[in-house]
Amino acid sequence: MIERFKESLRHDPDDLDSWINLGDAYYDKDDFENAIHSYKKALEINPYYSEIWNNLGLSYSMKGELDDAIDSYFHALKLDPEDAVVYYNIACAYEEKEQYDKALKYYKKSLEFDPSYTDALNNMAILYKDLNQHDKAIRSYEKAIKINPDDPILYNNLASIYFDLQDFTNAIFYNKKALELAPDNPDLWFDFGEIAYETREYDIAIASFSKSLEFDPYLLRAWNYIGLSYLFKENCSKAIESFNQALTLNDKDPILYENLGFSYELLQDYSQAMIYYNKALDLHPEFINVLKKVAKIQYQKKNFTVAAEYYEKVFNLNSNEQDVVETLISCYEKLNDVKNLKKWRQIKLNLR
Repeated sequence: MIERFKESLRHDPDDLDSWINLGDAYYDKDDFENAIHSYKKALEINPYYSEIWNNLGLSYSMKGELDDAIDSYFHALKLDPEDAVVYYNIACAYEEKEQYDKALKYYKKSLEFDPSYTDALNNMAILYKDLNQHDKAIRSYEKAIKINPDDPILYNNLASIYFDLQDFTNAIFYNKKALELAPDNPDLWFDFGEIAYETREYDIAIASFSKSLEFDPYLLRAWNYIGLSYLFKENCSKAIESFNQALTLNDKDPILYENLGFSYELLQDYSQAMIYYNKALDLHPEFINVLKKVAKIQYQKKNFTVAAEYYEKVFNLNSNEQDVVETLISCYEKLNDVKNLKKWRQIKLNLR
C-alpha cells in the first residue's frame, strides 16, 4: 500500500488524498515519524482539514511528543469545535502528562458533544479510580453500561472497583455479568479466581484460574495463584507442581522461587527450601522476604553466625524491622559476641 501511494505522489505531488492515505498507512505500520511527515505534507495542501490535524496529533502522541500532540488537537478543534473524538484525544494526552484535572475536563467536554461515548466514560472512570474517587468511577461505569450493556469489559472494570473496595458481593455480581458476555475470556476467569482467592474460597479460585488457563495456557499469574491456593489448602505437593509450571513460562521470576522455597519449608525440607530461596536471591539480592526466611532457617538450624549475617542485610535494607533487631540480639547472645551484642542493644534503644 505504501509503495502504491508513493507512486501516486510521484505522478501528482499535490494529491491530498494520497498524502493522507500514506500517513494512515505509515501510522498502521507504527512508523510514526513518516506518518507525521505525510500528514504535514497534506496540511501544506489543505490546512483546514480537522481530521488531518487529529491524525497528526495521534502520531505525535504515539511518539510520546505530547505537547506537539495537544497543539495539533487544538488546531483540529479550531476547525471543528464539536468533535468529541478530538476532546477525548486531548484528555488522553493530558492524562499521559499526569495533568489529571485537565484530563477530566476534556473527557467531560467529549461527553458534552457525545454523551454515548463509552470510551470517554471508561477512561474517566479509570482515572477516577486511580485518584481514589471510587463513587465517581462507579457512576461513570454505570452510565457506560446503560449505553452499552453488552460490553463485558465495562462490567469487569466495575467489578475491579468493588474488589478494591472489598465489596466482594458486588465484585462477584459484575464479574459474573462480564463472564456471561465473554465466557472465553481468560482475564475475566482470572479476575473471578482472584475474588475467590481473596474470600478464601480456594476450590473456586483453583477452578477459575484453571479455566483461565484453558483459554490462555501461558498465563503465568494463574499458575502462581493456583499454587498459592493449594498452599492455603495445605497441599504442598500440588502447590509445587503449579509453581514449577509457572517456572516453565518464566524462570527469571524471584517470587516463584520464593513460593517454591516456602512450599518446601512447610514440608520441613529445608535443604530444598534453601535451594529455591538462594535462586530467588541470585535474581534479586535485596529480596527482604527471602532474606528473612533464609535467616530464620539458619537460626532454627543454630547457624547463628550465618543467621546474623542475613538479618543484618535485612536491617540495612529496612531499619524499621524491630523484630529483626530482637533476633540479632538473640543471635549474638548465643554466640557470646559481646561487642555485637552491645551494638545491637544500643540500636534497639535508639529505635524506641
